[in-house]
Amino acid sequence: MTAYRLTADEHGKTHLEEWDLFAWPFENGPGEFKGVGGAVMGDASRVMLMRFEVGAHPGFHRAVPSFAVVVAGELVITDSAGVEAVLQVGDAIRVETTGRGGWRLGNRGEHEALLALVQMPPAKAEPPGPPSSEARD
Repeated sequence: MTAYRLTADEHGKTHLEEWDLFAWPFENGPGEFKGVGGAVMGDASRVMLMRFEVGAHPGFHRAVPSFAVVVAGELVITDSAGVEAVLQVGDAIRVETTGRGGWRLGNRGEHEALLALVQMPPAKAEPPGPPSSEARD
């Protein structure tokens, strides 16, 4: 599974970067749940399921702070500089920008695509630090 992060600089230009989901600090459970960890990725305010028909490739639009996972098909995401990433089933993206023209999503595949998108409040979260040795024990 691949994950990406979409951020914006002080001029509103968006940038895509690969993101290691395992770098988040995971809290491990007690007893039989030892080794099963959870990470809070943000406070959800809305959940959407977006369907992209074959050939759909709308123009750039406002990105909202969110976390999204492709649940069917394949999508192409483009940032404001034209950098693209192909998201396949199970791939994810965390969006940390609210600017106009922040991103463009499209379906170049042969089948419809579904994206599960969880909107977050606009407060920007700090990127995760490296996992502590405690979290891995």
